[in-house]
Amino acid sequence: MTPSLPLVVAIFAAPAANLPTELWQVAPDPRVKLLEKAPAAKERAVVLIPGLKIHPLRPSVSTRPEMHSFQEPGSEIVRALSKEFDVYAWGYAQTVPMDVVAHSPGLRRAVQGLRDAGYKDIVLIGHSAGGVIARIFVQAYPDSGVTKLITVASPHAGAELADLIRAGYPKVQAPFIQSLATELRSDNLGGKIPDKLEMVCVVCKLKRLDFDGLVTVSTQWPENCQEAGVPAVLLQVIHWDAMHNPQSTKMISDLARIKLTRWNAAEVGIAQKVLLHGQEERKSFFRRDPKP
Repeated sequence: MTPSLPLVVAIFAAPAANLPTELWQVAPDPRVKLLEKAPAAKERAVVLIPGLKIHPLRPSVSTRPEMHSFQEPGSEIVRALSKEFDVYAWGYAQTVPMDVVAHSPGLRRAVQGLRDAGYKDIVLIGHSAGGVIARIFVQAYPDSGVTKLITVASPHAGAELADLIRAGYPKVQAPFIQSLATELRSDNLGGKIPDKLEMVCVVCKLKRLDFDGLVTVSTQWPENCQEAGVPAVLLQVIHWDAMHNPQSTKMISDLARIKLTRWNAAEVGIAQKVLLHGQEERKSFFRRDPKP
């Protein structure tokens, strides 16, 4: 039997407290560590949170915070976001379950540091597992100061690949990878999405397929998001290119910039038919920005 979220957090309480994390500013001042009450260049901040990156040949890399390529200064998405935001990259050791990462003191300190710096808006953008971590965080800490959440190709309800693959990756990363299992994720989709939080699920897929090469469409816009009226935006892009592709990075930066509102029941119903039942002729519905 898969352990529930409270049990998982209790088991890994000590690792969570000691989990190595890091926050870097990547625009306008690359790799500057955020200092308490540091001056903000702009009034809005974005934090980019990465997902899983397996290190089969150098497992020790996963035991410390690592900046992924899309978080690097000068990347496509950093350039797009830096026009209106100060951009930060958050990194973490991938040696504990995702739930534990979300509850780590490091993520709370990072967000609190941004509040202390004077930012009026704090936007979390999480790719893949990073989006799940961010969603768990905002649900657990609704008063953290996060004003918007964008999840990109995120396996909220789990990744079937994690169910199938039980070997071939470093043992040190096993807890993180196994926490992507569909049984565990489906059991831990509960929790209320804060009413005041602006949120959108960026759903990625390949043409004529119901997944993006790694994560299925249905898990990227989970039931609790549908019930809360969280909008979904569809992009035809492969999972690993979602944070690099010019079309998708423009869409993500636009979503970070504009005001997001929740969908009503009718809009959610249309989206369910299009996104979850493969009505190809209605894809254009998802290519518009959510209503301002």
